[in-house]
Amino acid sequence: MTTPSPDPAATLAAMTLEQKAGQVLCAGFDGTELTPPLRDALTDLHLGGLVYFERNVASRPALARLSRDIQAHARQQGQPALLLAIDQEGGRVTRLRAAKGFTEFPSPLEVAAAGGPAAVRQIAIAMAAELREVGININLAPVLDTCGSNAANPVINTRSFGSDPALAAACGAALIEGLQGAGIMAVGKHFPGHGDTTVDSHVALPVVAHARDRLEAVEFIPFRAAIAAGVTGVMSAHVHFPAIEPHLPATLSRRVMTTLLRQEMGFTGLAFTDSLEMGALASSGYPAPLAAAHALAAGADVLLFNTDYDVLHAAHATILRWVADRRIEPARLNEAVLRILSAKARFGL
Repeated sequence: MTTPSPDPAATLAAMTLEQKAGQVLCAGFDGTELTPPLRDALTDLHLGGLVYFERNVASRPALARLSRDIQAHARQQGQPALLLAIDQEGGRVTRLRAAKGFTEFPSPLEVAAAGGPAAVRQIAIAMAAELREVGININLAPVLDTCGSNAANPVINTRSFGSDPALAAACGAALIEGLQGAGIMAVGKHFPGHGDTTVDSHVALPVVAHARDRLEAVEFIPFRAAIAAGVTGVMSAHVHFPAIEPHLPATLSRRVMTTLLRQEMGFTGLAFTDSLEMGALASSGYPAPLAAAHALAAGADVLLFNTDYDVLHAAHATILRWVADRRIEPARLNEAVLRILSAKARFGL
């Protein structure tokens, strides 16, 4: 357990612009130990968080040691504790495997169909215990996309709680309450809804062409329930929603990330991007460093990346340049960092 941070506003006031620009970055990395390149990235870029993948997990004790080493390094550098995140949804998206000493849980679709919200809550509590033991403080779950049973959907399908918006809402809220009640931040995804797509956003940009009334009746319902349940984070979808935003993917759209999510739905927590290195953005003319600046300007707080340190350095530099040029207002960056620091403090980091 890390030492609780001081007052978030006081921490923010003492930070340099370079530290603030790093605090919004959350990145994946290679290896199962705190390597010199990772140590350098944490120090030089002032990263606010890291994302674990299966490649980072040697064993249960090794992952716990890695988390301790990362947080100790942050303390030694006088930096805030890090967000340590993972996608541990159950089913096909499972980073912590039985072969490495962890419990493998069934898919959200299976759990929802077999036991509904009560079963989801019990699994969330069991998941949280294992995550907490190895120093992870965020689960990038639940998937709140509906129509996930659509066989044509190549990326969501069994990751969702199904095609019934009411069941998805109830199960999503149950998972959030189970995780957060046990001290793990939950992040609902992929806003405003990636369920009814036939294109994988890892590869290209999907389009959800439904009218606004259909979105309200189906896609938005689980997200509204998650917000009502106090979810810590909401992750954007790299999906185009013409009924809301005529030109941009949701992640890069102020109409989606601020007007819809913040103003209309009343969300006050952390807005995450999906990985900015995915094909949906690059194929739309937004390589990751440029996408990072656009997403931050649009209202995102936590910018997710995969493994490339050169991309991270370029993203950090681009954010600094955009702030200097007032393409990102300093108040927008401060708002994002304060939300991050506040979430860390609330969960004892």
